[in-house]
Amino acid sequence: MPDWLIYSLIATLFYGIMNFIYKVAAEQKLVNSAVILTAAGTVVLCSSITLVITGTGFRALMPAVPFALSNGTLFAMAALSKFAALKLAPASVVFPVNKSNVLFVIIIGLVFFSESPTNYQWLGIVFSLAVLLLISSEQIKLSGSNILSGVGLALVAALCTSLSMTAGKLASTRVDKNSYILLSYSIVVVVSLVAFLRKTQGEKKSAFKGYGVFLTGGFIGLLNYFGYKLVLSAFAAGSMSLVQPILAMSILIPISLSIIIYREKLTIIRIIAIGLTLASILLIKSH
Repeated sequence: MPDWLIYSLIATLFYGIMNFIYKVAAEQKLVNSAVILTAAGTVVLCSSITLVITGTGFRALMPAVPFALSNGTLFAMAALSKFAALKLAPASVVFPVNKSNVLFVIIIGLVFFSESPTNYQWLGIVFSLAVLLLISSEQIKLSGSNILSGVGLALVAALCTSLSMTAGKLASTRVDKNSYILLSYSIVVVVSLVAFLRKTQGEKKSAFKGYGVFLTGGFIGLLNYFGYKLVLSAFAAGSMSLVQPILAMSILIPISLSIIIYREKLTIIRIIAIGLTLASILLIKSH
C-alpha cells in the first residue's frame, strides 16, 4: 500500500472522528465559535511545541508566510460563505453541497499538477463522488425543504476550500509543515476570536463554564493537528485528485457513529454508500 494512501486513510479516520465530536458539541449546545477557538488554539500550541522539540525553532516561519496567508484567508472566506449559506438554507443541504469541493480539487489536480489517474482510479473517483451524491440527496430529502437558496454560497465555500487545499499541496513540499500549520491556524484563531467577541454577553459568559468546550475543543484540535499533518504528507507523496476523494469519505464516519451512539436510522442509501466507499478505496489503491 503506497504511503500517500496510508496517510490519507488515517487522516480520513481522524477527520471523521473530529466531525463526530462537532456533532457531540452541537448536541451539548456548546457555543460554536468557542469550540473552534479552543480547537485552533490547541493546533497552534501543538505545532509550537513540535517546533521547539524538533529543534526547528521559529526560524522556518518566514518562508511559510505566503502559503499560510493564502490558506488562512481562503479558510476565512470559506467559513464566511458557509455561515451566510446557513442563514439561507438548512444545514442538511449546505454541508453536503459544501463537500463538492472534491470536484474542484480533482479539476485543479488534473489541470495544474498534471495528475493522471489510471482507469481503475478514475472508477474509484466516480464511486467516491457517487457516495457524496447519495448522502447529499438523502440529506436534502430529510431536510424537508425545497428552498435551496444559499446553495450558491455553499458552492463558493467549496471552491475556497479547494483552493485552500491547493495552498496546502504547494506548501507540503516547499516549507516546514509545522511552521505552515502554526501560521495557518493562528489566522483561524483570529477569525474565531472575532466571531466569539460578536456573541451576546450571555453567550460569552456561559461559553467556557464547565469542561465541555475545553474537552471537545481540545480533542478536535488534537485530531485536526495530526490529521492535517497527515494530509500534507499525503499531498507531498501523492496526487490531490486521489487524496481528496479519500478524505471526502470521512463524512461516513460521523454518520456511522451517530447510528451507533445516537440510534440514527441505517438507511438503504447509507448501506450502499458504505459499500461504494470500500470499493472506491480498493480501486484508488490500484496502480
